[in-house]
Amino acid sequence: MRSKKTNKNYDKKIQLLNADSPFSVQESYKALRTNLIFSMPGDGCKIIIVTSSLRGEGKSTTAINLALSFAQNQSKVLLLDCDLRLPVVAKKLGFKDGAGLSDLLVGVNSAAGEVQGHRYQNVHVLPAGTIPPNPTELLGSPQMANLLERLSKGYDYIIIDTPPVNEVADAVILSKHATGIVLVVRQNLSDSVEVTEALKKLEFAGAKILGFVLNGVDSIKNRRYKSKYGYGYSRSEAGTMSDGTGVD
Repeated sequence: MRSKKTNKNYDKKIQLLNADSPFSVQESYKALRTNLIFSMPGDGCKIIIVTSSLRGEGKSTTAINLALSFAQNQSKVLLLDCDLRLPVVAKKLGFKDGAGLSDLLVGVNSAAGEVQGHRYQNVHVLPAGTIPPNPTELLGSPQMANLLERLSKGYDYIIIDTPPVNEVADAVILSKHATGIVLVVRQNLSDSVEVTEALKKLEFAGAKILGFVLNGVDSIKNRRYKSKYGYGYSRSEAGTMSDGTGVD
């Protein structure tokens, strides 16, 4: 059953990760990136799904900024919006509405024409495209599997933004193609019951949980480490961010 919880700051404009971002935010994303790299040894493209248990926890912000963080590390990255119901990645990055993933899957456009560049070197974006009537079926189709296989040959990392696990089955269906899953949890929104439910669904599908991102943390009240430079952050298994800016 879908939770009735919502995030009142859901439509708040995100802050893209860049050199002017707060020091604690930059360090948190570096910690997340580093932990993910060590969690996925080996060669070849790594496919990382970023999702959440509920809507409004910051999964899309996390996916975007994680892609930018990997690009800052000189990796070639594709950011793929697989939320074919409520896509937001293109809007948050300032792209115009147009064709994208869904259109590719039904054979309307070619992949080369719809992968868009971003202002950061090494980052490409494939928007969700036209909202289809059957998103779950499209994401679970052989065409989706073939597309991921083809795209993975050109990138070091593919970061996938999906709908929340407890809302629809899309993330679970895509998990079979992923190297691992990052679950975003927003403080004071999701609780242990909802997070546990999401984990059970992913683990039942055989997904590898790489870790958790704790989002929306009060960096003053919740700091575990403080250096002489006056910054603070806490970490979970994969890494913790508390930028206070991003929502889905």
